[in-house]
Amino acid sequence: MQKAILLICLQLIVIVSISQTIKRISSYDNNYNNNSGIFGITDHGVYEYSWYYQQWLQLPDNGLTFHDEQAQLDEISAFDANSLNPSGVYVISDTAVFVYNYYAELWYPLYNTGLCRIDGKVQLSDLSAHFDIDDDYKRIYVKSCDHIYYYNWYLQNWSQLPNTGLNEKQIFNSPEIDFSVFPNPIISNSSLNFTLPDNYCGELRIAIFNDKGVFIKEIINNYYGGGFYQIDICEHNLTSGIYFYQISGLGFTQAKKIIKL
Repeated sequence: MQKAILLICLQLIVIVSISQTIKRISSYDNNYNNNSGIFGITDHGVYEYSWYYQQWLQLPDNGLTFHDEQAQLDEISAFDANSLNPSGVYVISDTAVFVYNYYAELWYPLYNTGLCRIDGKVQLSDLSAHFDIDDDYKRIYVKSCDHIYYYNWYLQNWSQLPNTGLNEKQIFNSPEIDFSVFPNPIISNSSLNFTLPDNYCGELRIAIFNDKGVFIKEIINNYYGGGFYQIDICEHNLTSGIYFYQISGLGFTQAKKIIKL
């Protein structure tokens, strides 16, 4: 009996000693119902959370950098790749960025060409990855020494972003837009009046939100230049209450409260 109890205690000690905790996470809005889109890394493993099993499931570590027979992991970043292969899951393992391939169940390293090295060793930290839907392009960023680098898939090397502006004592102040609604309170129709800076050229969006910040509808989403604009709006379908017109563009976002009678 004493031997059995001792054996159980030893097993519990072993379980506790090998248990791990998630140290980094990354997530995205997943289109697959069986997967959560939540990924995490421990010191030696990459895991994906399963809503179906309600537990973390470990991905194979084939291909990663090992030390003392254990995979080395420092950072993780993931995006929805809209397919199972490649996965859109990236990690830093020792001195390289790896991408996981679901089909091969293998991690593939990206080339290290162009990255900063100290005493011949590649320096990597702060991994970030996302998928640009409009350009159908994967964008991977890392910090290497004192610069940010992005991966060039065509040339298969890393290009450095300049640090211009970081050492200058300049604070960006968003421009104040002359923006008004008339009449206010309104009954059915209103007029939006706004003036954009003379050198403005870019996208402009105006939308209506209720007093709880819930989106109601979009009024404008188009490209504008500098100058004064007056736009007549019909709001007969809004119920009585408090609303906000929000105007947002390049470098600014402002809101104006309105009352619908």
